[in-house]
Amino acid sequence: MSWPAVGRERQVWTVSQFVGITRDLIEDAMPFVWVRGEVSRLVRHASGHWYFTLKDQGAHVPVAMFSRANSQVPFEVEDGMELIVGGQATIYAAQGKFQIIAEALEPEGWGSLQLAFEQLKARLAEEGLFGADRKRPLPLLPRCVGVVTSASGAAWRDMTEVWRKNAVPLRIVLSAARVQGDGAAAEIVAALRRLERHGAADVIIVGRGGGSREDLWAFNEEPVARAIAACAIPVVAAVGHEIDQTIADLVADARAATPTAAAELVAASRAALHERLEGLLRRATAGTAHRLMRARARLQASGLHRNLRRPARLLRGYRQRLDDGFSAIAQPVHQRITAGQRQLHDAARRLTARSPAALALRRAARAQDAARTADAAMLRLLERRRARLNATVARIEALSPLAVLRRGYAICRRADDAAVVRRAADVSPGDAVTVRLEQDTLDCTVGGTRARTATESS
Repeated sequence: MSWPAVGRERQVWTVSQFVGITRDLIEDAMPFVWVRGEVSRLVRHASGHWYFTLKDQGAHVPVAMFSRANSQVPFEVEDGMELIVGGQATIYAAQGKFQIIAEALEPEGWGSLQLAFEQLKARLAEEGLFGADRKRPLPLLPRCVGVVTSASGAAWRDMTEVWRKNAVPLRIVLSAARVQGDGAAAEIVAALRRLERHGAADVIIVGRGGGSREDLWAFNEEPVARAIAACAIPVVAAVGHEIDQTIADLVADARAATPTAAAELVAASRAALHERLEGLLRRATAGTAHRLMRARARLQASGLHRNLRRPARLLRGYRQRLDDGFSAIAQPVHQRITAGQRQLHDAARRLTARSPAALALRRAARAQDAARTADAAMLRLLERRRARLNATVARIEALSPLAVLRRGYAICRRADDAAVVRRAADVSPGDAVTVRLEQDTLDCTVGGTRARTATESS
């Protein structure tokens, strides 16, 4: 704004000029300021803008924060909160009111990320999302593991290396997502939902390697927490290192200190069962050998001198006792092994019923039935429409003037005004007329007229 020239004579300004000059002075003197105070009279307008008063014991100043800026604030602003406001000091010309246009907010005494973390943690805890009663156990023998992480990150490489080294027979499905930066939370939520729709995974690992608090922040955002809580498949959170804790860790069904630990956790039940069966087999073998050794010692220490005459009978008795002892040992071992095999077979049947191939076959059959039904209905509809069209065409043909002309009739019109000649009295000798035939037109002159006689009428 150009300033009015100020001379020795009295200079009279309009209100707009005066407010504009004052606003320019304030904005030039304080292009960006930081002001500390208490929030009061906070109003969140329907447009998305915020309006509040920043006050202390001696003064107060209005603050406006537009939606573009307040959408970047990671915590909830409330009345009574101590804030440090950064922005432009200016004057709202329409009301002549001094105010601050806020561009940044910081909580006094708290880091903004820590405050946002504590606020969301308290809110979700109040809703019961961290409760132990809603935590689901991980599957005993997972056949397929879904992973939500960056395809190029160290976490994915570490997990696949664990499964490769341990030769774990698992199917792994990666649903890739960015795990830090703007938009990472939305990609993590989308990746979780893709695995749910896929339907093959028995358990899902969500995580990434270590980093700063800002790097891990996507796992502290509310959409990610709610997506994990709503997921129909058990979720293991593996974010950062052991000392790191995120909202995702608190809401997940299980937490692993690192992605490597998560990879070992989901495969632990399978390895534990295999190790247990091998242990039972080792104990059974050792027990049998021990009993054989004891039986052999008893046999050697027995009173063979009384049975030297009949050694075959003595051997038969020990053989029978040996068979009985072996049966007593082998039966429970066999029962345990059979029970373990039955559990494996049951798990395999359940997983096979949920396999993508079986689901695809059922859905393909339903789609073919629906297609056949739709084709038949469409053919019936086309036949009905074709019959109605043919009938309509026939009616139009019957009523068409061209059909009358086709039978040898003609239409006679006066050449001057194109009026249809219906009677001889409508024209006079010498008048020009046009005669319309079926396909051609005749230009004629009336040579004479003759009224229809009574004989012609009959």
